[in-house]
Amino acid sequence: MSIKEASIDRVKTEAVPLPYAIRQIQIKNYHGIIDTHISGIPDDARWIFLTGENAFGKTAVLQALVMGLYGERDGKIILTDEDCEIRVEFKNKDQSQFNNLGHPDHKRFTKLVAYGPSRLLIQSQLGKNEEAGKSGATYSLFNDDGILLNIESELSRWYFKDKFRSKYENVRRTLLRLLPDISDMRVDEDTDEIFYVEKENEETGETYEPLPFDKLASGYKSLIAMTGDMMLRLFRHHPDEDSPENLSGIVIIDELDLHFHPRWQRDMPVRLSEVFPKVQFVASTHSVIPFLGAPENSVFLKVTRNRKEGIQLGRIDIDIRNLLPNTILTSPIFDFDDLISHVNDDASRIRTEDVYNEIAFNDKVKEKLRAIASRGTDKIEGQFDTEDEPL
Repeated sequence: MSIKEASIDRVKTEAVPLPYAIRQIQIKNYHGIIDTHISGIPDDARWIFLTGENAFGKTAVLQALVMGLYGERDGKIILTDEDCEIRVEFKNKDQSQFNNLGHPDHKRFTKLVAYGPSRLLIQSQLGKNEEAGKSGATYSLFNDDGILLNIESELSRWYFKDKFRSKYENVRRTLLRLLPDISDMRVDEDTDEIFYVEKENEETGETYEPLPFDKLASGYKSLIAMTGDMMLRLFRHHPDEDSPENLSGIVIIDELDLHFHPRWQRDMPVRLSEVFPKVQFVASTHSVIPFLGAPENSVFLKVTRNRKEGIQLGRIDIDIRNLLPNTILTSPIFDFDDLISHVNDDASRIRTEDVYNEIAFNDKVKEKLRAIASRGTDKIEGQFDTEDEPL
């Protein structure tokens, strides 16, 4: 199958203006960042991606951005005690807002949620008070023991109250649009527990046995916990809304690709923007695959580091719409200049087909040709016209 014949389910993201969007950021003296500055980020950038090698400072950049927006404290927790300078300009509805960390005029931007790599744990019903300190809007980006708000307990509560039933249905529908291969979510009316029904066969509609949250695979857990927490926090700032598509704010995600299969990684950016059209996402990733799902006007930032200049942030202006993963990997976004397997001992045998189906097709052609050659005949007419053994 050629690239032209490949069928990929493309999701169209409606071009809704973003009420809140990062325009520029300057960071000085924070976690190895001596002085770095990025400006000119367009207001319609639904996704801002950060790449860079391990330990080059992607998390530090995201943390600095959070503090520039949110401030140096999250509740009783002090986010930094470093003598750093962070300035952020962002679109705040119809005006520009300038925030200088620590300055008396700093106005905390609260329609903000930030996630670190650990995002599998949700609050228990019995331990909410004890876990409250680890459930702040920014806590998990700065700590590896963050606990996310429990969307399941809220779904169950909404389900049993008529005035919240439309909110329940809207949130349930949103989760089902985000969760690959989950066909249904159900509330057990005896136990109040949420169960998830996974598809076995798309064509026949067959399903597996319903499972509770704690029995799900880590990819499902991560996505439910993060997007559920996101909705609950943003609903607090939109108390009159009952539909996630009307929520707005800025969401920051460290290591977006963690726990996700490549197909999920590709679909995640465009699907999140589809169900949250008024939210700007800022995410770091080690994987090239999420870029294949990057919506129009996404921005790509690269983090570099050296002893003299410290951690630096630069913008990579590349149109990736028509690029395949290998091309993106070898572009300045990743600088991956050697894509050959370490165990390869014969460069002449490297396969250069674009998709695996082409490899399988070419292998069958070669097999047919070898079979013809072994019979010692050059009569190849009709050798490939067999219905019983298609290529």
